[in-house]
Formats: sequence, structure tokens, C-alpha cells
Amino acid sequence: MIWQYSPYYIPFIACGCIAVILAVTGWRNRSYVCAKPFALLMLAAAIWSFGSALEVSAADPLTQMFAVTLQYPGVVAVPVAWLLFAFEYTDREHWITRGNLALLFAVPCMSILLVATNGAHHLFYTAVTQDVVGSVSYANIIYGPFFWFSSIYSYLIIYISVMFIVQRFVFTSGLYRGQMIAILVAVFTPFFVNLAYAVRQIDFTVIDPTPFALIISGFAIIVGMMRYQLLDVTPMAQDLVIANMSDGVIVLDTHDRITSLNAPAERILGVSLIQSVGIAVKELLPCVVLPDEVSGRPGRFSEQVLEMDRIIGEKKQYFELRCIPILSHDNGMKGKLIMIRDITNQKLAEIALAEARKKLNLLSGITRHDILNQVTVLLLNIDSAKDAASDPAVRDLMDVQESAVRNIQHQIEFARDYEDLGGKEPQWMNISQIFSHLLPVMGTCGITFAPMDADVEIYADPLLERVFYNLVDNSIRHGEHVTTIGIRCERTADGLVLTYYDNGIGVPAQDKEHIFERGVGKHTGLGLFLVREILEITGLTIRETGVSGSGARFEIHVPGEQQRIRNG
Repeated sequence: MIWQYSPYYIPFIACGCIAVILAVTGWRNRSYVCAKPFALLMLAAAIWSFGSALEVSAADPLTQMFAVTLQYPGVVAVPVAWLLFAFEYTDREHWITRGNLALLFAVPCMSILLVATNGAHHLFYTAVTQDVVGSVSYANIIYGPFFWFSSIYSYLIIYISVMFIVQRFVFTSGLYRGQMIAILVAVFTPFFVNLAYAVRQIDFTVIDPTPFALIISGFAIIVGMMRYQLLDVTPMAQDLVIANMSDGVIVLDTHDRITSLNAPAERILGVSLIQSVGIAVKELLPCVVLPDEVSGRPGRFSEQVLEMDRIIGEKKQYFELRCIPILSHDNGMKGKLIMIRDITNQKLAEIALAEARKKLNLLSGITRHDILNQVTVLLLNIDSAKDAASDPAVRDLMDVQESAVRNIQHQIEFARDYEDLGGKEPQWMNISQIFSHLLPVMGTCGITFAPMDADVEIYADPLLERVFYNLVDNSIRHGEHVTTIGIRCERTADGLVLTYYDNGIGVPAQDKEHIFERGVGKHTGLGLFLVREILEITGLTIRETGVSGSGARFEIHVPGEQQRIRNG
């Protein structure tokens, strides 16, 4: 061996040491995604760097070629390491099998063998000459046919790696784009440097600068790790997420034809992906309601939700369908997404609960009926006893008993009303129609009704009519001299305020906060309590804002999505 001093010796040794440190760092964090391929990449860079250091420090061709042989395992391992890195980063780690690894390493292993035995066949290098630059001797290698085959293979692998990363880059944003920029810098830097060296388009005399470029790659990955959480948080492929969802997912194009669906959707529809692609969704789901553009609001589309049942495996199953628009960057509709959730257990529980409620209502109805019959008998007997009694003290006792029995009657009637709370689905109810049913009640008391100009509908519990009946009854019982009852509405920033008012004596200021509590009031103390309970079922609120002596004023706040005004 003949040794010489080369200015490249120390940089190659430094690169090798840095690469070893990075390889150890990657291996220590091997539980993270992509950490193992990164460690392999940096180990290959270290082998390449140390081999290059030996090559430039040797002055005789034999030692120089021996150094080339030593560094070649690192040279051929770099492209494969990049591909394995891309596999893991793009959620294709299931491709990393023993069989695939054997295929990937077949050409690199053959290259190592041919380099080691090149003197016997000259397939890798056809000739080696000595070039002297200054006082430093370098090996000038003339490449053979298998070198170019191996190089094309390596560049092809790197190209595939880049395509995987770019494909993911296009469909991600934010943090993940920062990660991918770091990866692309790490891939492209050594790729173009090595390609330029291979075709002799850069002047590094006869020194391969690729190990230096690989160190840049290592630092680019480190920057990605520190700033963008590379190897810690990686993007999940959307198709992988959809494929592993328990809910059925159907993707439609702009013509409502199926373009994709996952395994749960295949089971629910009873067709495979291959059979369903291109079929109009209405053929498989006739009940589906697709989203339409909201009138007067360009770029805003309604989301449709409905339920359906299907027989699957001789069992009836229930599903919730939610159809969501897929929008482009300019809010145009690019397609639709149908989510199908199995709600069989929930539906069966609802059916069982409804059946149990039905039986309980039947039992409580029969019980109430029997009790009210006995209450009626009691009231008749008390009335007869009062007629027969001549002693005023006895008659007073009878009045107390009658009052107690009537309170029992009102309590039972209240229990009947309260039992119905939330028993039915909310629905759109017209306020004007509700008050048209109450006009006879007000008419018998000589009360004039002042209606609204607008035609207002509210999405509320069907017992909403009882709310206004109780308010009218409250005005008649406690207003003392009510001659006018009215209703008006006013739009607000977050919805609508319905105002019920009369011209009676109003509510004292000290009672405003308590009149909706159970048991508070001059009669049973249940009317306004029931009003608040009915409204709260669907998120409506009520408060009294009138002035004592000028009449009662009840404001009902209705959220924006639960009201609609047809005119006015």
C-alpha cells in the first residue's frame, strides 16, 4: 500500500462520522415510522464516505480499487433505503416483505459481487487508469455495461420513491407539506449530484461528491424531525382511513355515479367495488336524498340525513345515511360522499323503549282514569254534603276539602300533560294556526286578539300549542282585567323572539324570576312550569319582561335554525 495526502480525506472522514451518528440516532428511535430506513440510509452513507476516504488516501491502483469494493455496499444500498423510507412514509409498509426485499436487493448484491470480481470479467469497469492532479493520484475508472445497468436500476428506484412522496405531497397540506419538502430536498440533492458526476457534468476532478450530498440529506431529515415532527407524526393515506372505517363510505361523482366504496358499504349494498363503479347510486339506494345548493346562497349545499332499513343475512338492520357534498377550492361541487352508519342497536333500543313507554302510558292512563272517577265521586258527595249542611263551620270545612280534591284533580291532569313531554318527534308548527285554535277560549271571555303580520313556523315539540294555551289561561286567571292578547315577532342576530303580551295587571318585579318554578303561583303553580319544560325540550327559552301594572309580556327566544318566516 502506498499512502498519500489528499484534501478530501478529512471531509470524507467527517461525513462518515456524521453519518454514523445519524444512523445511531435513527436506530435508537426505530419505533418511529421511517426510522429504520433512515438508519439504513445513513449507515450506507457512512460506508460510502469511509470507503471514499480510503480511496483518496491511497496512491496505488490496487488499494484504490480495494476501497471502491469496500464502499460499494453503501453505494447500492442508498437507493433501496430511500424506497423503503418512501414505503413507510406513504403507508405502504405492507409491501416490505421478505420476498420483495429479496427482489430489491438482487441487483445491488449482484453489483457488489461483480465489483469484487471485476478483474475476471470487466463487466463493471472496463479499464482503470491513474490520473495525477497536482501531487495527488486518483483512479480514473472507465465504466462497463453492468455499471450502467446498476445505475439505471438505482435511478429508477429513486424515481419511484420520489413519485410516492410527490403523490402524497399533492394531497396534503400544512405540517405534512413541510415534512415532504424536507424529504424531497434530502432525495433530490444526492440524486442530481450523483447523476451529474456519473455523466461527468460537474468538475470534482475524479472524486465522487455523493457522500457529501448524502450528509445534506441527513441534515434535511434532521431539520424535518425537529421542525415538522418528521418520523414522529406522518400523514395517513385517505384511502387507508376510509378502508378501515367501520361506517360505510360511498364516493359519487358529479353525475351521482359511484366511483368508490369501502368494505362495509360493499356489505350493506350487497355488491363489490368492481360491480358498483359507474352505477347510479339511486339504483342501489333508491331512498337516498342528495344534497342540493341552498337557495340564495351560492356555494352552500345542504347536508341530507335519513334512515333506512335493509335485510342483510336474513336479519333486519337499520342504517343512518348522511350525504355530504365534496367541494372544490372555489366551493363548486366535485362530487358527494355518502356515510352509512349502522344504528341497528340504537334503533332496537328505541323500539323497545317506545314499547315500554306505551305500556307505561297505558297503565298510568288507566290509573289516572280510575282516580279521576273517584275524584268526581268525591266532588259530587262534597257538593251534596254542602247543600245538606246548615252549619257555616261545616260548610267552610267542606270548601277546604273541595279545594284539596280539586288540587288533586289538577295534579293528575298535570301528570298527564307532563307524561307526554318529548314523547313525539319535534315538528314545524305554525303560530297563527295555534292561536286560531285558541280564539274561542279568548272570545268567551271577551278578549280581543292582535295577530302577527308574519307567518311564522317554529320547529318545536308538538305540545307547543299547550304552551300558548297556558299563557292565555294565565292571562285570563291572573290578569284581572285583560281585554287584549297579542303576539308579535322580531328577528335577532341569533334567531327570532316571539313576544306574547296582554293588557292585564302584569307580573310583580320580585316574582319574575320565580314564576316558572314548580309550585309558584296563585293557582296550582304548574302552568308556567310546564310552559318552560315544553320549550326547553327543543332549546327554546322564555322570560317575563313586562312592566307590573301595564300587562304581562313573555319573550320566547327561538334559535335561528328552528324558525322560518314565510312572509312579513
